[in-house]
Amino acid sequence: MNKAVFLLTFIYSSFIIAEKIDYQAQYKPLNCIGIAVDYKNMYTAKWTFESAGGSGSLVDIRYNKKKRLGKIRTSVSQNGDLYGRGKWIGRTSSRIYNTLVEINYSNEEKTFELISLFNPDNFHMTGKCSSE
Repeated sequence: MNKAVFLLTFIYSSFIIAEKIDYQAQYKPLNCIGIAVDYKNMYTAKWTFESAGGSGSLVDIRYNKKKRLGKIRTSVSQNGDLYGRGKWIGRTSSRIYNTLVEINYSNEEKTFELISLFNPDNFHMTGKCSSE
């Protein structure tokens, strides 16, 4: 009798206990080219945007001999659109680069936009992307 109760309890508990699945931002890395506006100066810019595991993403921007890195918490829609917010890595310039940034990517139009929420008139980027 004890073995039967133990066996039924074990079977029942295996149905109740669900396996925890961690959220993963699923998308292909993006290679983008566009315009970076930095203190009213416009530059041709190239950047990559790739998953960093979990719900995080890493953006690597290069323009005018500058390199900027940022980690951004990202959400991915079923249609492939991306939205994210995050801070730059490091303390390059407290006026712009160590502030909160926001990204928006439209998978249908393949357009990518990055805006500094602290001062969007001083730093923002827009461009077209292709996935690898």
